Amino acid sequence: MNHEEDRTFDSLTVGDTAFFEQAISEEDVRTFAQVSGDRNSLHMDDAYASSTPYAGRIVHGMFLGALVSRLVGMQLPGKRALLVKESLEFKKPVRIGEVVRVSGVVTQVSVATRLIELNVQITVADMLVADGVVHVQVRPA
Repeated sequence: MNHEEDRTFDSLTVGDTAFFEQAISEEDVRTFAQVSGDRNSLHMDDAYASSTPYAGRIVHGMFLGALVSRLVGMQLPGKRALLVKESLEFKKPVRIGEVVRVSGVVTQVSVATRLIELNVQITVADMLVADGVVHVQVRPA
């Protein structure tokens, strides 16, 4: 999704949802490793990763966290978003080539702070691989 939503604070209600899907490519993993500096062998070295209990390379957990940032910054709420807090629990590894679905639902709206809380889930083929909570300030125009 390249279109940036522009949801106002007043337009957001508990139960609002958004999602997108993305196939995780070799290029995604290599680019994230370059940008983050995390070139851990579990993510980058086929021979090493094959010798671990994961039996192969896995995607950086924080790459998935960055996809949550995309959900917030581009869709829910979009343009007015300022991500304040993100908490994720990684349940299963994600492999290069898998398609992740990143989804969020608004669970709380605070008028006093202009914060919304979203429960987020990341799944691969309907299997939960990560979930958590994000707090987002919705800035005025």
